[in-house]
Amino acid sequence: MRLLLIAFLFTTILGCGDAIPLYPVKGTIILENGKPVTRGTIECESIDNNKKTNASASISNDGTFVLETMGKKGTVAGKHKVTLIELPGNSDLPINKQPKREFDIKYRSYETSDLTITVSPNGENNISLKVSPAK
Repeated sequence: MRLLLIAFLFTTILGCGDAIPLYPVKGTIILENGKPVTRGTIECESIDNNKKTNASASISNDGTFVLETMGKKGTVAGKHKVTLIELPGNSDLPINKQPKREFDIKYRSYETSDLTITVSPNGENNISLKVSPAK
């Protein structure tokens, strides 16, 4: 009985009722020419959730990603605004040897990006995003 009371108090103090359900999301980002985006980060901000939950993932060299929220796989259900962030250049390389931008700079900000995703609590969330190349 004492152990049960301790477990109840421990759970109450930690506030386990605040957990937000997360749903797995994986996907691919490709350029309009069909080639994958090979580096960078995708970030998503929930629109439908009152708590403005953010999720992010590194983009692999084949264009794939798996979203995480606060270190846990997945994100909240609903609609999300999407930004893409390119990796910074290498300060040891001259300007003409820096990696070229892959995608349009409009994707750097939630205000200018036209990308959105919708995460379903039911079924598989396999997202495909097509983006404009750098100008």
